[in-house]
Amino acid sequence: MTKDLQYIIALMSMKSVGSAITRHLVGEFGSAQAVLEADDRLLMRLGHVGDIIVQNKHNRELFQRVEKELGFIERNKIKVLVYGQKGYPTRLLDCPDAPALLFYLGNADLDNKHIISIVGTRMATEYGKDNVQKLVGGIKVVFPDALIVSGLAFGIDISAHKAALEQSLPTVGVLAHGLNRIYPSQHSTIARQMIAEGGGIITEYMSQTEPERGNFLARNRIIAGLADATVVAESNVTGGALVTANIAASYNRDVFAFPGRTSDTRSKGCNNLIRQNRAALITSAEDFLDSMNWMPAESFGGIQRSINFDEDRTSALGRLILDALTEKGDMRLAQIAEALRIDNLASLMEELLNLEMDEKIRSCPGSVYQIR
Repeated sequence: MTKDLQYIIALMSMKSVGSAITRHLVGEFGSAQAVLEADDRLLMRLGHVGDIIVQNKHNRELFQRVEKELGFIERNKIKVLVYGQKGYPTRLLDCPDAPALLFYLGNADLDNKHIISIVGTRMATEYGKDNVQKLVGGIKVVFPDALIVSGLAFGIDISAHKAALEQSLPTVGVLAHGLNRIYPSQHSTIARQMIAEGGGIITEYMSQTEPERGNFLARNRIIAGLADATVVAESNVTGGALVTANIAASYNRDVFAFPGRTSDTRSKGCNNLIRQNRAALITSAEDFLDSMNWMPAESFGGIQRSINFDEDRTSALGRLILDALTEKGDMRLAQIAEALRIDNLASLMEELLNLEMDEKIRSCPGSVYQIR
């Protein structure tokens, strides 16, 4: 664990200081430690937030809670993923409301090339569960190491996790509470199996945090943000699955929905998403894979892809991008920026567009780029 972690947890433990404020402060001051060690007069210029920090930065009880949390993390071998640091999921870096911290139990690759979130109603019918089974089974055939993400809730969520386990695919559950418990408790065995079989459970909440309603709504952004696409398998006209779908769309991620009978109330949410063009209609894994333009490696026939570019038209930055994509394969915008150490995303995106217009690269769903 990094030394700065205790200071980040201290900030996050202060009332009214959440992920967004913590990320902003760390960005401005350089580290959480620098925030808490800053001169009081400087902090007071931050207004209400500064007042809170000044009042709490020498609070013995606060740092006792922090030490207790660090002990819990160490005893349980929990991985703490800090925004902007190595190991933090790169897809979440594209999300404006990404968590400052994530607490993770498991071994699944959160930067897996193919991550799908599957969500839906807690009151799932056999039709909805069957949709999930067929979708996960079809994905397994083409991408045997794809990662399935959901929320470990009753209904569609747990069906997605179970289907992934049956297909030997890694699966990660995003929780709305601390890792000291599993809610609902009936899913504790499944959670342990997910961890043991290459998946995991993850949360932005510290231990002892209760599964309150607001936490479930907030965690939906993580379910959406971790994945390339969100699939709504079955949903009524209201519910968390629709919230997740809307968040995914706001992140420019792809959203899909299985249609249902017009008379089936538990499919009205899916039908509305499709009717309002907020989700693409799918009826099978093949539909999903075709829409995502995901092709297995064997589709290239074992032929080495080569790059032919006009020396006069491809800039130095363009050549660096092409070299990176050739060496590492498909990459997300954040991964390209990190690999090339580029801070100016606007210039990078402009060059990516130029390369795409010159038909040297292809832009795929989820801000993923690949060599043509």
